[in-house]
Order: sequence, then structure tokens, then C-alpha cells
Amino acid sequence: NKMGKKRVSEDSAESNLPVKKEKYPEFNGTVFKGLLKDPTTAMKGLETFISTAKKLPCTGLYDVVEGYIKISMECTEIFKLLEGEKQAESEMMLIFESLEMILLRTASDLSHFNMVGNAIVKKTVSSYMKCLHSSFHSENHRFVRQCLSFLSALVSQGPEAAREVFSHIYIKALSGLARRKDKRGRPDVRMAFVQFVLSFLVSGDNATIGHILEIKELLPEILNTGLKEDRMSIVNLILSTLKSRVVLNKAISKTQKVRFFTPAVLSSLASLYKWSGIEDMTADSQLSGAALVRDLVHNFLLDLCCSRKHGISFHDASFGTVGRAGNIVLLQFLVGLKQATDDELVADLVVNILKASPDILSRYFKETQFSYTPRLKTAWQDNVKLLKKIYEAQPEISTVFHAHEAIPLPRLLSMIMVVSLPPVCNKVFFTQGLTVTVQLTTLSMMNFILKKANKNMEYLLDKSEWHSSDVFTQDMMEDLVQQYRETLSKILPDMTSIVSKWQSLSKKDKPETDGKKAKAEGSGKQLDMMNEVILLKALILQVICLYQKVVPHLVNQCKFDFSKLLKGIVSEKGIREEVPPVLQYQILQLALDLPASKFSWFRIQDVADTESSSGEKSVLYLILKMFVSSSTTHLKTSTRMLVLKVLKDSGVFQYTWNELELWLDRLASLEPSQQETVIQFLERVFGKLVSNSHVYTDKVASLVQEAALLQANLSGQEGDGASIPVSHIDDVLDMLDVIMESNDGEMEEFGPPLSEDLIIQTFPFSVVVPAALEARNKLPAGKAVHIFYYLCAVLSDVLHCQRDPLPLCLTLLQYDKELVSSENPAPAHPSIIHLQRYYSKWLPQQCQMEVVSFFLQTSASFTAIVKDAYNQGPSSLIDENLRKNVEESLTSMSLAEFPVAIKQMLLYVKSTVENFGTFSKDTGAAVLKNLMGILQDLVIKLQDLQETTITSESAAENSQERSDLFLEINQSLQPQTNKEQILVSALGSIFKHPCMEQWFLALELAALPPHSLNPVRLKRLCAQLSGDILALLKISATTLRDLGHLDVLCSYMSAVERAVLKELTEKSSQAVKRQSQPFQALLSLHSYMDFTHLKEVVSKLLLLPQESLICPSSGETEAQLSVYGHAALQILTESKDNSSQHHSIFLSQAHLHGLGMLLLSCSSPSLEAFLLQTLSSEPGSAKLIHTDVLLHCLQQPLPNSQAISSLLLQNSSTHRLYFEVWCLEPGNVEKLSQQTETFLPLINTYLQVAQRDDPICPVLFKKWTLWKGNDNCQLRHFSFMHIISKLFSVLFFFSRWQLVNVITEELADCPEELETWRKSIITAALKRKSVIFYLQTSTGDISASEWNSFVRSGLKYRYRHHHFLTTLCSLVEVMYSGSEAPKDLVPLSTLHMMTSSHSLFLPTMLDCGEEPDKLQTKEALVSLLLCLVKKCPTVCNTSHFVVLLGAYGATLSVLDQKLLLLLQEYERNNVSLLTFQSFMWGSAAVEHHKTRKTLGASLWKQESSDELLALLMTDRMLQTIAHFPQQRKLILQGDKEPLYSSNETTSLGNVYDPCFLLPLFSAILRPECVIDCLKFVSSHALGVTVMALSSYDSKLRAAAYHVLSCFYQHLEGARLKEKRQLLYLMDIVKNGVRQKNQRLPFVLTTYISKVAQLMLKPEDHMYVVINRFLLSHQSLDFRRVPEFFKLFMCGFFPQHKLEREWILNVLEEGVSDGHCFELCAQQGIFQSLLGFSSSPLCDDHTQAQIIRVLCRAAGGTKAAYNLTKSCGLLTWMIQVVEKRKLDQHLLGAIIDLLHVLWFTNLGQKDKQLNEVKSSSSTDEKPLKSLKCLPLPLISEFLCVAATISRHLRTNQLNLFLQTFSSALKHYVKALGINKHADRFTLHPQPLSCNEVLALLLCWASLSRDTALITQIQTLSEKHKLKELGECLLVPSTLTSDFNIQTILRKTLCSPH
Repeated sequence: NKMGKKRVSEDSAESNLPVKKEKYPEFNGTVFKGLLKDPTTAMKGLETFISTAKKLPCTGLYDVVEGYIKISMECTEIFKLLEGEKQAESEMMLIFESLEMILLRTASDLSHFNMVGNAIVKKTVSSYMKCLHSSFHSENHRFVRQCLSFLSALVSQGPEAAREVFSHIYIKALSGLARRKDKRGRPDVRMAFVQFVLSFLVSGDNATIGHILEIKELLPEILNTGLKEDRMSIVNLILSTLKSRVVLNKAISKTQKVRFFTPAVLSSLASLYKWSGIEDMTADSQLSGAALVRDLVHNFLLDLCCSRKHGISFHDASFGTVGRAGNIVLLQFLVGLKQATDDELVADLVVNILKASPDILSRYFKETQFSYTPRLKTAWQDNVKLLKKIYEAQPEISTVFHAHEAIPLPRLLSMIMVVSLPPVCNKVFFTQGLTVTVQLTTLSMMNFILKKANKNMEYLLDKSEWHSSDVFTQDMMEDLVQQYRETLSKILPDMTSIVSKWQSLSKKDKPETDGKKAKAEGSGKQLDMMNEVILLKALILQVICLYQKVVPHLVNQCKFDFSKLLKGIVSEKGIREEVPPVLQYQILQLALDLPASKFSWFRIQDVADTESSSGEKSVLYLILKMFVSSSTTHLKTSTRMLVLKVLKDSGVFQYTWNELELWLDRLASLEPSQQETVIQFLERVFGKLVSNSHVYTDKVASLVQEAALLQANLSGQEGDGASIPVSHIDDVLDMLDVIMESNDGEMEEFGPPLSEDLIIQTFPFSVVVPAALEARNKLPAGKAVHIFYYLCAVLSDVLHCQRDPLPLCLTLLQYDKELVSSENPAPAHPSIIHLQRYYSKWLPQQCQMEVVSFFLQTSASFTAIVKDAYNQGPSSLIDENLRKNVEESLTSMSLAEFPVAIKQMLLYVKSTVENFGTFSKDTGAAVLKNLMGILQDLVIKLQDLQETTITSESAAENSQERSDLFLEINQSLQPQTNKEQILVSALGSIFKHPCMEQWFLALELAALPPHSLNPVRLKRLCAQLSGDILALLKISATTLRDLGHLDVLCSYMSAVERAVLKELTEKSSQAVKRQSQPFQALLSLHSYMDFTHLKEVVSKLLLLPQESLICPSSGETEAQLSVYGHAALQILTESKDNSSQHHSIFLSQAHLHGLGMLLLSCSSPSLEAFLLQTLSSEPGSAKLIHTDVLLHCLQQPLPNSQAISSLLLQNSSTHRLYFEVWCLEPGNVEKLSQQTETFLPLINTYLQVAQRDDPICPVLFKKWTLWKGNDNCQLRHFSFMHIISKLFSVLFFFSRWQLVNVITEELADCPEELETWRKSIITAALKRKSVIFYLQTSTGDISASEWNSFVRSGLKYRYRHHHFLTTLCSLVEVMYSGSEAPKDLVPLSTLHMMTSSHSLFLPTMLDCGEEPDKLQTKEALVSLLLCLVKKCPTVCNTSHFVVLLGAYGATLSVLDQKLLLLLQEYERNNVSLLTFQSFMWGSAAVEHHKTRKTLGASLWKQESSDELLALLMTDRMLQTIAHFPQQRKLILQGDKEPLYSSNETTSLGNVYDPCFLLPLFSAILRPECVIDCLKFVSSHALGVTVMALSSYDSKLRAAAYHVLSCFYQHLEGARLKEKRQLLYLMDIVKNGVRQKNQRLPFVLTTYISKVAQLMLKPEDHMYVVINRFLLSHQSLDFRRVPEFFKLFMCGFFPQHKLEREWILNVLEEGVSDGHCFELCAQQGIFQSLLGFSSSPLCDDHTQAQIIRVLCRAAGGTKAAYNLTKSCGLLTWMIQVVEKRKLDQHLLGAIIDLLHVLWFTNLGQKDKQLNEVKSSSSTDEKPLKSLKCLPLPLISEFLCVAATISRHLRTNQLNLFLQTFSSALKHYVKALGINKHADRFTLHPQPLSCNEVLALLLCWASLSRDTALITQIQTLSEKHKLKELGECLLVPSTLTSDFNIQTILRKTLCSPH
């Protein structure tokens, strides 16, 4: 009853708990455990536990979960609640949920209690899985959900837990769970089931994930049952988990992915495109939930289906042409996507999959459900749109050739067709498409396919692509293209059907257009139909153009006259207004693309125009009409090009087609009312011309020949001689016609190409001129007014373009005479008379006809103004008004008018020059000057003329025009002639004009063209014309260079060069004061000259005599540079400055000597500036300059002079020596002291370089220290101290500071100055921050402000400077020592913060590079941190561990030892790694921290022991075992104890630090931790621990014994098959240890570590042998090597050899110190080894192994001495060497042994002898007291060396000679000491001839001295030296760094 009452009172207390909560104890683990033990309160306790656990972890709330699992590791009380009778579902829910709470915590922030979680997993899996399986069938959805959540928590414990749960799950019990959904959208069973299945993917390892993917009842069941209706969060979880853990997981093979992602699974995923679930997530984007889900699944499927790296797409390089199955899953998936035409995202998915896997293209279109038979349905059009999208996205055909392997052409063509031609697009497709009413779609598809094919063909025919190919050639590609064309032609419809489609459209269009006038406006339907017809027509025209490019043979086969296509587009009135621009442009494009033969240009064409009077016009007439009536720029340009093409293709204008542009330009400039008459006239002229071209060609030829004969007669020469180069012009033209007809445009292959000059002479004008004149003469006078004016303008332009106007003028004269003498002569039209008068200017007097003078009104254009002035005579040309009128007219000139205007001016200039003798004295020069001035104005205006800028309006208009013309964005129109082309053409016409070229510098070059001038006029003409041409060159050269056409000026540059060189040759001995024209041209144009020519000119200038370069001084004036000197200087200076000059002019010694002489002879600042620039850019040239230049610069202390002096001192030792001599002269001392500021930088430069060359103080500085005591020398402006401080303020380099001591000594007698000096030095040192030695000894003088500035600026600018960091560390020790440190210094905590929060701190600490500089910086930084932590422990913080462990490598390198000390300092300051909860190091620590930070506390899991053991590198662990640091101390005693170091060759960076590993092993072997014992042994952790038992440090051994005891406990509870053997091994080791903390011999620990590894290798032969021994003993005897004799003397079968080799390996690695040697010596091991080695039973391998054992043992001094004296090792070595023919590897081992024995026995004796000899060479007492090796012992060593020398080869020479040389030197010293001590000595034994010759032979082989080898060979053959002969047969392959020659010299010259 009492108990009942008590319980009642407790219950009532609990019921009052919420009201008075503070009165009751908190809910902790003990309370919870107590509640669980009482059945009545268990459920209440569970509820409280669950509600509290849900709030954890929480600050201020007791962690009941952690409290409970600490006192109940296996949660026994909770599991007991599951025992007994069947519990209610509500109770089971509470039990499972409480366990789930614990599991969630052990998987996250309580991961160090993961053993609790694992225990729960094991208990549940072993006992309660059946209960869980049965609960899945419960009707209580909440209970089922809780069971699944509990299972998910079990899986979350890690990979092992996931495997355990998975192996015990009965899959069939899970059936149906994925279908149990809540219709109201609440959390349901399906959601819990999804989370459970996905937990395997999240927590399981890759093997588990693979198993999960294989089971169809799990993930496929989820994906195939209602995924489309799932919540948004569930969909997101499924997709993100599958993506990260399956798709992007490299460990999951592509085969596994393909098996899992079946077509059905992919289709289920694709159903999410129509997701209809509940939105339970909020996103930042503005998209709806459905759109977000669509994006999610779209991106997932793209990654899965398109990625070759992560997805299920397989690469097929053949594009499916070899018949492989390929991507069958993707194919089936794609075929099932029915909504591809309706949904844009699905279409994008299809397009991208087919883009990534083009191999399934053809099969996809075979199996797809989409119909491609043309029909008038929107579905068919949608299908074609999808088809077009697919092929638009296909890769370029260049991907076909990426394999770089030979592919047969048929297969190559098939691959190209796969990606460029849809298989559904066949002939039937196109034929039906053109017949039914879907022509627009069909033609659009044809257009697309043809464009793609055209692009492919352009790529295949691009020669640059195949030029460097090793697989394909250009011929192969041409064959491929031909096959490609043939294949396409079989698919495409023929041209006739396309043309007939055009005609049928025209017939439909005709009644509509006829009826258009009758109707006001058509209905909308009619408008749409009209637009469709227009679009169809445009597409047809585009298709025809593409046919010509892709399948031209189909166009050639068509007999249709394409001229008929013009019908309805253009009439005789021009372009019809109702015709849209797109058709106009496309018809022009068609005409331009198709061959000329496909159009009847000159045949009469029916235009079917009712308004036309005649109704019949030629096509040429129509396009001319189209040209003048085009409204848009594009159309006008295209029409112009078409007209030119038509006329060029006629073959009549091959060389004169440029003239046609003049005819068209004048036509376009006519008034519209005048154009019709002119067009009809031109149509008749061109028609007649084409039909009878030979008649007019003959006329032109005869007129040109007549002009040539007339010119020859006028000049009094023979006709044949003066004839133009092609005299028989008729024959030439006939021949050209034949060639053109037979070669079809391949004329360039016949004979040499015609030059431009020859073409201009042969064809000065086109055949249109005579044809037009002939037609003009037949015109009725009254009706052809416009034609006359037109012809006058055109012929004037043609005349202006002539270089030689005579042939054209004779032509005009002849036809004018015909006009006058015709049968019905009418009065000539005024324009004809005006033209007659004009061209008569160029006719000879006897040819001129009488012309009536009259006034003809002209325009105000430039051409007309200048033409009128020229007509009126010279007076008009020199009139001032002319230039004004010209300038006004230039402002209105268009760009296209300039070329003709320039040629007009050139014609006038040429005529003026030819008639120069006919003018009066000054008139000719004035006319020429004015004409050249106008020409210059034209060029300047043309250069300054801006091209029409494109405003926004014009840009919009242009864009609208392009769209009207149906142009694509990337389809460019033929550009109009731009300004650059016109500029190049115009300037080319000027500078290639014969008049310009021939007269430029003609007088200077003595190369005058034919003339009849007297010398005075000739000279004047040459000077004026050359000057004007030079002015033009100056104006134009920059423009031509910018345009890349300097070749135009080549002849002028060559003329300048030749004229200058000619002048320099003729006037080399005189100083010229006035520039000649060639030199004016040179100085103006040298930057445009060819570099080689300019170099030749400069070289010639600089090598001139001095008197030519300098004008001598006269009276008061100083010597000045002459014209030639100025020219040389200007060219050199500007060529240096000119950045466009790719080469600098190289100056030889002679050139620089010339420059130096110029500088010395005259005062020229520009010359000094150039010399300074030369020395700056080419420092090496300082050595070539005379020392007098330095003296000159020192005498004139100007800035440039000082800079030159500085550069000379920097780069020439000769100049430095000369400077020293100059400074030491008494006369210059006062100058230096007076002008200190001036000379200080110069002295600074000298000191920098001199100290680099000679570490002894420079002579100049020593001299300055003497000036202090010189009474005669007074420093007027500065005190000595001021100079010194100034000097030190500009010194930068470390070595400079060695001068401090020199000056300090000098100032010893002046305390005040010495104090000032010290302060200035301290300040300078702190500013430089690199001068450490002085700072470390002078800290007492450092003020707080200087120190703080030093620290801040140093850390800011020199953070990675290890010298600075070392200095700072040393100074911190001193500055902050004791209590007397100034208070205003930077606080140590601040200094630590500045160091650790620096932006370079992490990169420096975490840098894994091996560069020495980086390692030194990192080491210095760690030293600084260690110093700061020791001085100020408060800076320690747990957060620092991440960086320190990340930088730590756990090795014995100095850096890692310091880091370990730093970590130990943190431990001393109560900041422990245990609280940090991570023991990883290196980059793994950083990655672990990143993961921990990313996942957060809830998901982060502490690293396991397996992860830590995985960080141990096997090779480094083996190195640690083999070279264990026995002297290493676990805890250093005091700060001054040095770090561990070793004399062994092994790098300490390759050996782990036992001081870190043993505490690490101790931490992971704690009782509460779980460890894989097998991993502990296999990672050699056990081996390293055992090796630590041999340490000399008792604390380290104690730590090792502790680790072994912990491991023993874990091993006892472990489950592994090697457990018994390992336990037994540890038992017998433990039984063998007789004393507490006993030190084991190194050889025994080596033995134990090897045995431990053998326990894991039962297949090894030694496994049985060692186990047999161990099982027969209860303990190990640590005074003997176990079973040595049994294993060593076992027998001679192969298995016995293995045993012998094994035990010898133990000795080789284990005999490391004197203790081991004594142990082996007591056992008689060394005698046994030597005895066995001498027997014939020992093979070479064993013998080499024995020698290595001896070599290892000989490392100790006592061991080496005992082996030498007691064991007779040296005698044994002689026996081994002499015994038989020696293996070279064995000989190498013997040399190693000899080397170790000698230097170990020698010790420090040689060093002591050297020190005594250097300190007191005369004192005999020290020599007698010194010790050396006994002479007999040395002789033994020399005897062994001599024996070895007879068998020596070059590959062992280095080590042998080191030993031999040392022995010989010591022998000489020992002889001397013994003689001084009057001891008895034997005579030295000399080397034999064989031994000397053997050494010589090695030397000769190594140095490849063939002559010496031959001599030795001859000697050996002569004296029959067999051993030497054998040596000669061995080739030398190795080289050595050892100085063999020196050693041999010492050897051969020594007394013995």
C-alpha cells in the first residue's frame, strides 16, 4: 500500500509538471532509463524522450539522447520493450520512433557514438526484422510509415549498416507499398517508402547502390506507379538523388545504368512533363510548380540521355552505318514519345538526344509513329517542323573526320548522308509535296536540305582543311563531293518539274493581277493566297540557285530558257510596281548564279505587257531598265553586277570591263526622262557588238597600231622599233579567242601572264567605243540629243582614264570625219564639236581638223571645271580662281567620282611634262605646280572623306530592306566598292603611272626618260616634279601602310635608296651642309622602307669618315653634326621609337665606335638620347663603346650623360675599372665631394655591380672612408655622415650591408657620429626588410614606431619572403622578451591575427608544392606561429586545427616536426584535438572540413578509423619501418633541444613521424571505437608500432607498448581469419619481454614486423616456415636472431633459397646499430656469412646480399673496426675480387662496402689533420700528438683498391675514386706524421703498370678520349695484357660528375 501511495504521489507530481516545471529535476538519461525499466511509465518516458529529442541539439537544453546512450550503449531497455507478448501498434510506434531519434543523432552530430547506431542496427536486423516485415501489411498507415522511417534511419548509419539492412530485407514484403497513397495529399506510406529506398542510395556504398538498381520491386516500382501525381518535394528528391548518386556516380558503370533506365522507366520519368501533383515547395523563380517540375525532369533526362560521360548514350563513330545495335534503349524511348510535336520541351529532348546519338537517326524515322507522307494537314506540317529542328541541330560534318582514320568513301558518304539528309525525304516525298497543296513546306524543306548540302560541300572542297591531313587528300574529297552530288540528284526532283511549278504559279497569278485593277481591295483570303504565291516563287528561285551550287549537272541537263522567268517581274518601263522586292532580288541572284548560257540575254523576249507598243524586248534591255529603275540599294547593286556579268561573259570585255562601269555610272546619273532613249541605244550597241565582236576588235587593234606608228614617226624613230610589244595584234586576239573557247576560262595556264602595262598598251579602251561611235553616226540628228550628251560625257571619262590618249583620240577623229563626210551631212551637234575641240589637244598638228569655237554650258563638277580650264590653255590653269573653284567642287564630290578625277589630273600632268619645252620660261613650271597641287588636294580629300555613316534610321531601313528581300541573317549581300578599295586603286593609279615612276629622282639617278629639253629646263623640271611626287608620297605612305599596300611604293623606295647610296659614294669625303632631294626623301620615308635596304643605308652613313659626319667648329661656333650625321641620328632614333618596326637596326662595333666619335666631337642632346636608348634596349652593346665616352659623360653631369654612365658601369667591367681609376685620381675627389647629389646614383650603380663581381668591399667605398681624415678635402654641402646615410638609403641588395662593418670601424673614434650612423643603419634596415643579419644584433636601437611599421609593411609586401619571416621570428624572440618590452609595440595577439588572417596565409600553409622557395616560406611561417603561440598562449583556438592539420604531412621533415610542436603547444594550452573531433591530416583534412561545413551538423559524420588508416601511404610506411628513427624523442626537453635529423641518405620527408602516429593509433584504438584489425595490420600500422619498441626514448617505447595492448584487446573481439595467428604472435612477443618498458633490438623488431605481414599471406612459402617456428616456442628470445642458422643453412632447393633470401633481408634491413652488431657477432653470424660466401655453393645473388648486410653493419665505428681487424674482411674482399670473373653488380657492392668501411674507420681524423695543418703548418708538436689510422691498415685498404682497379669499369668509377683518393691522401699524411714521430715505416708500394693503365682506360672511356683509348689498346696488344684487353671490350655508357682527371693526377704523381 505504501508503494501504491508513493506511486500515486509521483503520478500527481508528474501531472503538475507543466505548471511547476522548475521544481523537478531535468529529464536526463538516467531518468529516462529509470522510466523505461518500469512498464507502467515506459510509454510515457518514450513520449517525453521523443518530444525532447525532436528539439535537439539545442543550446540550453540538456541532451537526453547523448546522456542515455552514454549509460546504455546498446539501448537494452528500449529493445526489452519489444520482447514478450505482441505489443500494440501504438506502443511499437513509440519504440521505433525513439530508436529513430537516437539513430538520426548518431548519424549526424553524435557520430563519435556510431558504435551505438551500429549496435542498434545489428540488434534490429538479427532479432526484429520479422516483426518489421509483418508490420508492412498493417492497415494503420501511420504505423507503416513509422516502420519505414525507422528502417531509413537504420540505413543512414553508413555503408555497413546499409549492407546489413539490405541483406535482411525480404523484398516481397515491400510489394504494394509504393501504391499506398493518400488521396488528400497528406504524408503517406508511398512517401515513406520512397525515402526508405532512396536512403540506400544516399548512405550505401557503390556496391549497395548497384544491388538496389538491379531489384525491380524498388526504384522501378516507385517510378512506374503514379510518379506523375507525386508531391513536388518527392519528385525533386527522387530526381536529385538519382542524378547525384546514380547518373553522376563514376563508380556505377554505364551497363548498370542502361539495365536500370529501361524504356519503361524513361517513359515514366517523361510522364513528369505532364505533372499534376501537389505544390509543397516554394521556389525563388517566377515559374509555376508544373514548369519547375518540367525543367527538373528535362535537365535530368538531358544529362541521362545525352551525356556520354555520365549518361547512357554510347558513342558510335560510324553514325550507325556499320549495323551495330547501338543505343537501342534510347531508340525505344524516343519512339514512345508521342507528344514530341506538341510539347516544346519534349521536342527539345528528342532533338538533343538525336544530336548526341546520330547513329539512331535512320532507325528512329523507320520506327516512329509520325507520318511524313505529304498531305494537307497541320499534323504533317508539325512533323516536318520537328524533322527540320532535328537536322538543324545535327553536328557539322567535320565531326565525321575527328577519328583521323581512313574510312572508305562509300561509308564516308553514308555517314554524311545520315546527318544531312532525312531518310524520309526521298524523291516521292518531294514529288508529292510539289503536286499537292503543301508546296510551301516542301520547298522550304528542299531549301533547308540544299543549304546544308552546300555547306557540307564547301567544307569538303576547302583545301586548307586537307592540306595537312595524313588520311584524306584533296582528290579524295573531290571524288566524295562528286558521289555526294550524284546521290542527291537521285533524290531531288529534276529542274523541269520545279520550273513547271513556277509557270503554273505564274498562270494562277496572272488573272489575279489582271483583275486587281478592277477590284478595289481583295479579301483577306485572297491577300494570303497572293503572299503565299510570292513566297513560293521566292523559294523556287532560291532552290534553283542552290541546285546550281549543289547539283549543277541537273541545271545543265535542263533545256529551259531561264530568261522567261523575268516575265512579269520587269517591263520596258522598268520594274513593275506590284512585284515585291523579294522576287526582284531573287531573280537577280538567280541570274548571277546560273551560267550565262542559260539566259538569252540578247534575244528578243516577250514581256507580255499590254501597254508596250512593240511587246518585244531583249533581256539585256530589261535588266538595263531594271538597273535604272531599282528603288533599293541592294537591288541596284545586284542589277549592276548582273549587267557587268552579262557583258563580261560575252568574252568581249576580258581586259576592259572596268570601262563598262563608266558607261553604267553615266547612265545612272541621267534624268529619268532621258534614260529610255539611251537604254535603247545601248541595247542596239551591245547587241551588235556581241554578234560582230571581231569587227570592232580589229578596228581597235588597227587604231592602236596606227597610233604607235604615228608616235614613232613624230619622234623620228623606226616604226618597228617603236611598236608596242605585241605588234601583230590581230593574230594575238584571234589566238586569245581560240584559247578561251578551248580552255573554258583556263587561260592562265597558257604562257606567261600578261603584265598590267602590256594590257593597258594593247587594250587602251574597249570595243564599245567604236561600236557606239558607229551607231552615233547613223542616228538622226534631231532625235538623239540625249544620246549625244551621254556619249560626250562617257567618252570624256574614257579619255581621262587613258595613259596614252593618242589611240582614243585617233578613233574619235576617224569617226568624226566619217560623220562629216556622210551622205547626208547635217550640222554637228554642239556636244560633238565640244568633244572634238577637247581631244584635239592630244592630236599631232597634222592630224587636227578645223573646229568651230562656241560656248557650251557645263556643270559645276570638278571634272567639268578642270576640263574647261585645260581647254582654255595655260593661262586658265595658273589662274588663282581655278584653285578656289576646285576646292568648292571637292566638297560635293562623291566617293565614286575620285578615281576618274585623279586619272584626269594624271593625264594633264603627263601632257604638261611632255610639252614642258613648249611653254614659256615660268609658265610650264607654274602649270605643273598647279596641276600637282590639285592632285594633292584630291588625294587629301579622298583620305579625309568619311564613308556614309549608318544612322539608326538607315540601319532600320537596311534591316527592313533585308527582310523584304527574304534574306537570312547570315546571308550577306555583295558589298559595294568601299573606300579602302577606292583608295588603293586611286593611289595605285598615281604611283604606277609611268610619268611619276620615270621622273622621280631621275636626274640624281642619271636615268632620264626620253626628252628634248635643254639642261636648265631639264634640271628645273626634275627638281619640281621630284619635289611634288615626294609630297604625294608623304601624304599617301601612311595610308598605304595602314591598308597593307606598301608594295605600291616599292619602286620609289628603291629609287631613294639607290640615289642616297650613289650620293654617299660620290661625296663621302666632304661635310655637306644642305640636304639634297634624295636625303629629304630618305628622312621623310625611311620608316616605310624595307628593313634590309634601310640597314644598308644606315651602315653606309655610320661608316663614313668623321669629317663627313661633323661640320668642324669655326670661330665661336662649336662643332655640329653635318647633314649626313643628322640623317643617321634621325633614322636611328625614329627606328627605335617606331613601334611598327619589327626589327631594330643592329649596330656593330664599328657603328657604335662611329656614334661614340660623334658624341665626343660635338655636343648633341639628341645623340646622347639615342645612345641612352640603345644601351637601355641592348645592354650588351656597352662592351663595344669606347671608354672615352664614359669620360665625356663624367665631365658633363647632365641627366642623359649620367644615365649613359650608369648603363656603361652596369654592363661593362672595362668601364667599371676605368671609373675606379678616374675616382682615385686626386683631381676628381673634390669634384665628387662637391657634387655629391649628382654622383650619388652613379656610385650606387657602381657599388651594386662591383659587389656582385667581388664580395670584398669596392675600392671606391674604401677610398671614401679615407676622405674623412683628409684635411685638404672639405665636404662643402654635406657632412660625411649625411653622404653615408644618403648612400645607404639607395642600397637595395643584401650583400651591400657587408660594408657596414667597414664604416663602423672607421667611426670608432667618433662616438657621436657612430651613434648617428647606427640609427641611420637601423632605419635603413627596417625599410629594406631584407637585411636581417644587422637587425638581429641591433634590436636595442629599434623604436616602437619603426618596429610597428616594419611589421605591418613586411607582412603586407613580403609575406612569402622566407628571409623576412625568419627575421621577424628572431626579432619577436628578442623584442618581446622579459617584462621590459615597450608597451606601444604591436600586441602579440594582433601580430598573430595579422599573420593568420592574411590573404596569403591559407595559400601558403596549404600549398602542396615541392619547390624549395615555397617550402622555406612555409617553414618560416610555421616557426613564426610557433614563436607567437609560445609567447602568447591565449591566441590558441580550435578553429586553427583545420589549417594546421591541412598543412601537416605527418613526416619527419623539418616543417612537419615544427607543425607537430605547434600542435603540442595547443595541447599544452588546453586546446585539444579530441574536442576538435578530427585526426585527418594533409589535403584530406581540408576536404573533410569542407564536407563537414557543407553538410552541417545534422548530416556530418566523424571520420572512421578506416579513413584514417587509408591516409597512410604504403611505400612511406615501409620506409618508416626500414629507417625507423630510433633517436627520435616523443617529447622534447626544453625549447633549445634541436629537431630530429639523420645522416642516412633517405629523405626524412619520406618517413612518418612516430611521435604523431603512436598518439593517433592510441586515439583510434580506444575501447569505444570500432577498428578494422585487418586494415591495421595490412597498412603496416602494427609494423611501425613494433618498430617503436627499438627506440632509445623510453616514452616513445611506452607509447608503443600502450598501443599494442589496446590493439590486442580489439583483436580479441575481432572477426578475421588471421586472428589466431596474430594473437599468438603478440603473445610470444609479450612473453619474450622480461623487463618493464624493455628496448628490443632493431633487428628483432624488423623480424616481428615482417612476420606480422606474413600472417596475412598464407599463400607465401615463408608462412608455413615461420608459423612452424612460432608454434614451437612460447616466447621470443630477444638475444638471438630467430632461426637464423636453420633458415640460412637450409639447403639448395628453390624453396630453401627463398628462406635464405628472407632471413638475409631481415639482416640487411635490421642490422642498424652497435647493439644489433653485437647481437649478431655473439651469435657468430658474420663469420658464417663470410664463410658461406667464400664457398662455391654461394651464387652471385646471395653473395651480393651478404655484402649488403656487411655494408649495413659497417656503418657503426666499432662494427667497422671489428669487421676489419677481427673478421679479416679486407682480405676476404681481395679473395672475392680475385677469385673469378666478377659480375659488375657484385663489384659495385664490394666498392660500396670498401667506401663505407674506409670512411667509417677514418671518422674525423682527416678533418682534424687538415685543420691543424692550416692553423700551424710550422709547429711540429701538434703533428706528433695527432692520431691517424695505422699504416698497415691503410696499406690493406690501398691493396684492396689496387685489386679492384684491375677489374674496374666506368660505371663504378666515381665512388671508387672518392675512396681511393681519400686513402691516398691519408696515407701521405700518415707517412708525414710517422716520420715526425721517428717511427719505423715501410717503403710505399707503387702502383703496377696494369693498375695505372686500367685507371687511365676508365678515364679515357668516361671522357670519350678516342686517341687515348687507341694508344692503350696498342700498348695492351703489344705487351699482351689480357685483363686490359677485356676492359677494352666493355663500352662506356655512363658519365660522372667526379673530377677524374684531378684524382688521377694526384694518384699518378703521389710518392708511392
